[in-house]
Amino acid sequence: MSKLLDSKTEELIALGVAYALNCQKCIKVHKEIARKSGLSLSEMKDALSIAEGVIKGANSVTKGAIVEIFGSEVEDNRCCPIGSECCP
Repeated sequence: MSKLLDSKTEELIALGVAYALNCQKCIKVHKEIARKSGLSLSEMKDALSIAEGVIKGANSVTKGAIVEIFGSEVEDNRCCPIGSECCP
């Protein structure tokens, strides 16, 4: 199988996916691999920023669908207070 992406691009994608999936262990692992691949901290942060934008956009669309389907937004009923270690 031929490789279509270079290792830097693969690691930028891996960082974005790990961030989107909320996998802290994967973020740490892929940060280290990305660093060894020659990526700068700034490049890695750019990938995370893009992932954050995609997450926020998708969340916004989903919230709109919830209002359309249920007639209103759902309450934010966290399992613990905002600002806690669990739910910052």
